[in-house]
Amino acid sequence: MNYSVIKNPATAVQEYKRGSLDLAVLSTTELQTANSKRKDYKAVPLAATSYFEYNQTGKVKGLNNQKIRQALNLATNRSEILSSIYNSVGKVPTGMTPAGLSKTASGKDFASTAKQDYSYDLEKAKQLFAEGMKEEGLTKLNLTLELTADVPQTKLVGDFMKDSWQKLSGLTISEKFVPFKQRLNDQTDQNFDIIYVNWYGDYAEPTTFLNLFTTSSPNNDGKWSNASYDAAIKKALSTDAQKGSARDKDEQLGEKILFQDSAVNPVIWGQQVQLSNPKVSGIQYFTTGAGTIYKNAVKHDK
Repeated sequence: MNYSVIKNPATAVQEYKRGSLDLAVLSTTELQTANSKRKDYKAVPLAATSYFEYNQTGKVKGLNNQKIRQALNLATNRSEILSSIYNSVGKVPTGMTPAGLSKTASGKDFASTAKQDYSYDLEKAKQLFAEGMKEEGLTKLNLTLELTADVPQTKLVGDFMKDSWQKLSGLTISEKFVPFKQRLNDQTDQNFDIIYVNWYGDYAEPTTFLNLFTTSSPNNDGKWSNASYDAAIKKALSTDAQKGSARDKDEQLGEKILFQDSAVNPVIWGQQVQLSNPKVSGIQYFTTGAGTIYKNAVKHDK
């Protein structure tokens, strides 16, 4: 097997169509749209959630107010983002834990059992934002949204959210695009107001996502903290770890608390789409860990 590293996604697709490659990932909206009707277009499993994280250290005005965060969540039109920016590649999230990651003790998809109402409601968002601003003694609020400059869709996400959030009276949004490495540094240092990030599951169990937001987690970049949430996730990872139904309830409670406190703002559940040579079979795809296993792959002559 030969693996080619090609920086330009369009070049990889061209090489695939010439027969030089047996697989090419469609990583831009343009490539997805242009190739979505092909018979060799394929969607593969991926446990990934893209989300907005709020700086709740107290250093950023307004973001420690639950009503203001809730307003920002309610003013996020996830369906429109998915269809217009991500070409419907992925799913609208109903929690931080994506669909297809794991099953509960009863055999149901965990995400369906922990479903929360991350709906779009601009009028309710305006009401809650006004209430939150009054509670904070604010008439105007300026926030910066930081996004990764290296990813094609993020410019569109930034523009979309600036327009959406500025419908909330008194709110001004500035966009900041930085290289991926700087974005990681800014996350770690809490050098942001709102930041657009993503997480890929390391293992097929909800705590690979839910453990991100415990008070002591090194990945809790927004520094949100909730004692009830910490207790639920601690139980899921300790006393209830081997008790399927009890662990499910702990993790479902965790998703509920994240939603009720507007701790974070899930935007999309990601998915990978690609062009795959139909003459190649036996490639195994998994949502987490080593996502692609080639040991049983076979290339047929016909």
